[in-house]
Amino acid sequence: MQYIKLIAIDKYITFRSIGLVMLWIGYFLPWIPHEAAALNMGAYDLSNWVMLLPEVQKDGIVIGRMNFLMIMALIVLLSFELTLQGGFSQLWWIFVCLGILIMIPSYPSIMFFRTDTSVIWQILLIVVTLFLMIVLWLVRNWRFLRLLQGFFALLIGLACLLPFLLMRHILNDYYGSIPDIGVGWYVTLLGLLFVVCSGIVNYLYTTYALEK
Repeated sequence: MQYIKLIAIDKYITFRSIGLVMLWIGYFLPWIPHEAAALNMGAYDLSNWVMLLPEVQKDGIVIGRMNFLMIMALIVLLSFELTLQGGFSQLWWIFVCLGILIMIPSYPSIMFFRTDTSVIWQILLIVVTLFLMIVLWLVRNWRFLRLLQGFFALLIGLACLLPFLLMRHILNDYYGSIPDIGVGWYVTLLGLLFVVCSGIVNYLYTTYALEK
């Protein structure tokens, strides 16, 4: 039983690590590819640029900065969980801090934290992320934790990836045609699938071990 449990942990860490690396890479790779560098944007660029669209400012489409920052919050939480493994995994603290810095509103937007709703939500997202990091540390040995993480990763992924597909048609006015889906979007999707699979694999192995 102990051997099976070790296999579960090993499979979980492997799938989770691969998925997390893909999420980090996919977040910064182009989601909208274009020959002009200024129009070649990843998720981080889109989180700021999308707020400049008149369709978003007038509430014409339901998409905003939070759709792209929620996935960064997920990446921060997954990176933090790996630091709990100890050893060289402590190096993931570098990425945890980097992710939180990315989530902080940029200047001069942060100056309007009292009146700008999008900035307020962005700050609340950071607070919730920090709170969930504490919760993760407290329940790190809970049996259903990894399965629940996979479920929430799927929900957050849908909240980020699907709105991007829905907003592509309005980009026709800015790009001259509906832009292609960049490699960053596909890498992010694949990373999310690895994270979801890691939760399922961990749960199945640990459940089988307990039954034995």
